[in-house]
Amino acid sequence: MQGMPPQARDPKKLLLTLVVSIVVLDAAVIGLYYALHVQDRTVRTQQTFVAVWVVLTLLVVTTLMKRIRAARRGRR
Repeated sequence: MQGMPPQARDPKKLLLTLVVSIVVLDAAVIGLYYALHVQDRTVRTQQTFVAVWVVLTLLVVTTLMKRIRAARRGRR
């Protein structure tokens, strides 16, 4: 735990950060979906929009899960 920043030491806080991050990301993307009228565009455009959304979600989840795993290993 020596090299970890203080906020990375508590897996519960990191898990909460993960959940909040996904909720914020989803809210922003859903807002963009309606603001850009993606529902009125071609199926290909809609699929591309969803693909980008999925990739962003995976980036957030994998990044924060690595931190959670590192924090849990440091606690043992």
